[in-house]
Amino acid sequence: MLKEKAKAINTLMTMVDIILAIVCFNLALYLEFGRVSLLHHKDSIILQLLIIIFWTLLSNGMGTNIMYRSRPYSAVLFNCLGLTIAGTLLLILSAWAFNLFYLGIKIFVIFAVINLVLTFGIKTITYQMLKSARKKGFNYLNLIILGDRSAVPFIRQIMKHPEWGYRIAAIIGTNDLENQCGTVAPFLPENTDIENLLREKTIDEVVVCKESPNLGEIEELAQICSDVGVIFRMYSSFFNMLANKTQLHFFGTTPFLTISNSPTNYLELKAKEIFDRLFSFGVLLFLSPVYLAIALAIKIDSKGPVFFKQKRVGLRGRKFLVYKFRTMVVNAEELRQQLLEKNEMDGPVFKITDDPRVTKVGRFLRKTSLDELPQFFNVLLGEMSVVGPRPPLPDEVKEYERWQLRRLSMKPGITCIWQVSGRNNIPFEEWMKMDLQYIDNWSLKLDFIIFLKTIRTMIKGDGK
Repeated sequence: MLKEKAKAINTLMTMVDIILAIVCFNLALYLEFGRVSLLHHKDSIILQLLIIIFWTLLSNGMGTNIMYRSRPYSAVLFNCLGLTIAGTLLLILSAWAFNLFYLGIKIFVIFAVINLVLTFGIKTITYQMLKSARKKGFNYLNLIILGDRSAVPFIRQIMKHPEWGYRIAAIIGTNDLENQCGTVAPFLPENTDIENLLREKTIDEVVVCKESPNLGEIEELAQICSDVGVIFRMYSSFFNMLANKTQLHFFGTTPFLTISNSPTNYLELKAKEIFDRLFSFGVLLFLSPVYLAIALAIKIDSKGPVFFKQKRVGLRGRKFLVYKFRTMVVNAEELRQQLLEKNEMDGPVFKITDDPRVTKVGRFLRKTSLDELPQFFNVLLGEMSVVGPRPPLPDEVKEYERWQLRRLSMKPGITCIWQVSGRNNIPFEEWMKMDLQYIDNWSLKLDFIIFLKTIRTMIKGDGK
């Protein structure tokens, strides 16, 4: 029943995408030629038939017809952008194939802009209406969560986002999980009979979040959920690694199962690298007046150099100097020893909310994240990326546990999931897991989402 409902919604959203594209094309014709006589022209009819075909395929292929409960607006924008660009290029190629050169390129540019704005606008309004309804208690799903302490971040997300429309009916897990989330929902022991629980309660989904799941237990749970018609979901960092990072490589004629701990898509990685270099060059060029203004403010506010440089650890342990605008007094490192007892972060990281070493201008730069701007020099030099795990200090790396070292398997970045998710409010271990999750699930789409969230964080002034 759920599958049939999802198919019906997907079909409806595909039709919405097609209708919007046709309306936008006719509007572009009117804006370009100033009349509607072309609307009945055979060339216009051919292109509109092609729009129906292209948008049907692209809407289904790119997933723009799927209404996700937990999808951020940045992800929706990325999908709409992909649909518009791909569809418009196909239309241009079709116009070229049918010798419709008289239409020109301008009409397709107008069409693309209008289509992107309207499609994203309609989807945003739809998502907003659905989120509002879920916040009021409508259209929600009941979850049972089985897990250990690795389930804590997921449970926190569910509680933080009522607009997703999930209610936790019960939690089954370890004592560690009960200590942290026992008040969220009814907590049941690990030996609870899942089958009877599904018979007694109205449950829509069963979610398993375990670091080391038992294969036999997972098979049994999946089978039970399949038999009773309940959706089964599972999170495991190990299973994610097997699903996304496993390849078969040959050395001569000898096959080897290869598990990579970092992204391996050559084309996407090259696209990321090209974007990093071009974007950093553009930032350094167009924001040069901002750099000068900040440098002048730092000089007026306190004595010392404009830039602060510090040795950091990059890709697979490579050392490099990271650059920032100076936000502290010159002898900040010496004063740090006197402030160790006030450290608010667990693990090897040192941070204080009201750090007395921070200057007046420095406080503003940190709040708006403008102190990070000089790191675009590091990006241009290829030492960093725009998006990636933050580069740690060598002393911090020495205190890493073995599993935490894997965050060095990807080039460090100016911004990351941690920076747009609360920063100092996040425990060190959870921060490390966020970085590993980013590496395991990396894509250009994920970078795009983090990039947009970083802009929002800068505007809101959430930095510390």
